[in-house]
Amino acid sequence: MVMHGGLIPEEREAVKAAFQTSTKDSSVRILLATDAASEGIDLQNHCNYMIHVEIPWNPTVLEQRNGRIDRHGQKEKEVFIWHPVSSSYQDDINSATRPGDIVGDSDYLMRTAIKLNSIREDLGSAGTLLAKQIEDAMLGKRFGLDTSVVDERRKRAARIMGVDKEQGNRIARLHETLLNSRHSFNLEPENIENAVKVALELAEKPPLQAKELPGLPSGTAFVVPPLSGAWSQALAGLAHPHTQRIRPITFNHEAVKGRDDVVLAHMNHKLVQMSLRLLREEIWSLDDVKKLNRIAIRSVPDLRIPAVLVWQRIVITGGDHRRLHEELTNAGGELRPDSFRRFRTRSEIEKLLESSAPQDHISDAKFGILKQCFEANEANILSAIDSRSKERQEALKNTLNNRKQSELRNIETILDDLARNIEAELHIPPPDRQLVFEFEKTYQDELQQYQKDINALKVRLERIPEEKIQEKAIIERHYADAVPRTFPVAVVFFVPQTAEWRD
Repeated sequence: MVMHGGLIPEEREAVKAAFQTSTKDSSVRILLATDAASEGIDLQNHCNYMIHVEIPWNPTVLEQRNGRIDRHGQKEKEVFIWHPVSSSYQDDINSATRPGDIVGDSDYLMRTAIKLNSIREDLGSAGTLLAKQIEDAMLGKRFGLDTSVVDERRKRAARIMGVDKEQGNRIARLHETLLNSRHSFNLEPENIENAVKVALELAEKPPLQAKELPGLPSGTAFVVPPLSGAWSQALAGLAHPHTQRIRPITFNHEAVKGRDDVVLAHMNHKLVQMSLRLLREEIWSLDDVKKLNRIAIRSVPDLRIPAVLVWQRIVITGGDHRRLHEELTNAGGELRPDSFRRFRTRSEIEKLLESSAPQDHISDAKFGILKQCFEANEANILSAIDSRSKERQEALKNTLNNRKQSELRNIETILDDLARNIEAELHIPPPDRQLVFEFEKTYQDELQQYQKDINALKVRLERIPEEKIQEKAIIERHYADAVPRTFPVAVVFFVPQTAEWRD
């Protein structure tokens, strides 16, 4: 296929989709393109080879071209770039082959491209720094390529790598915290899946249909049924960009890695958002219109005495009324007509939950027994709920205080690192005057920018002490005067898994 500046946006996107799609759905493996494809487009899904028919004078354009496939998301370990050169080409920037004819221009640009790639690995981009030199070479005004200013930039970049590395470590720790939070809030794929299934049932929509896909565990992919009305918004993004076929969804983050034939239904996906919104509305709906019950029955093998768990929602808000923490917790125990024994350990509750299964039907007589036992022990049950709530609130005080102290330390560390880095940069001797004199024409804009950078760094350094005070005050205010609130959510009865309790 071909991509050029004459294509309208829809045609451009169609070409891109065909090239980015795997071979099982698209036969397009070669893309001929002008510089219309040199920026603003990702082409790395199934391509790690690029051939330049010519090398542009402007090195920024060259960097942009290569960046279409040499970028984040590239699946191959190596990316191969070809440039046209003469048969006598030598990989030496001071080679005797000089610009001035087709062979000389081509070889010079090739050596420049190699140098640019080396610089880019350190600085990310260097095209603007060397563009004037390359232009002069093509016009016969110079033959060599001087990288003195670029080398100085390299040294400066190396000095801040330590700060960048530490920042990377912090990001890794935050990612680990995110994963732990996902687990602690029970945001597992199967739980999100269950929420969507229940919401579709409450909305009287067709259910999800399991779909087997090669390479995915059974039961992890689902076909979304045709949805009408407001729910049709949940279908957005399911059509494959090339084939336009409606793709199945999965709730498992690992299942979508390296694939474009399945869509991740994450927490911000429209289908998940609409499902959770409906479930929240149902929880607080009036009894005469609600479809979602707050009472459930679960059966447990080898259970001798019925039990009950009461779920409640704990919300803690801070001094600026922002939510500091939210969780669901539960309390309960064995339920007898004349007594109630509270579960004292979390392992008792977890074992009960793990071994139980939903029981869709229970007779009115048996449910009446459970209701009678609950009402007879209501005071003890409420006392257990209140005790559990106080236990969690006390534990959360330490959790929130630790989080506050961690945030205070983090902001101080970040700003202190920034101050040290700026101070080190300001203590670097200015560029050698002879160097400035020799290259001031070529690097005039660069030198002016250097002085602007120095002035900006001085201003930034002066602001850090006050910024530190302000940021700490915001954190203190955020965690001040924490107020806990509890809300009842649901009641779950556990009954023996016997014929007597199923009838």
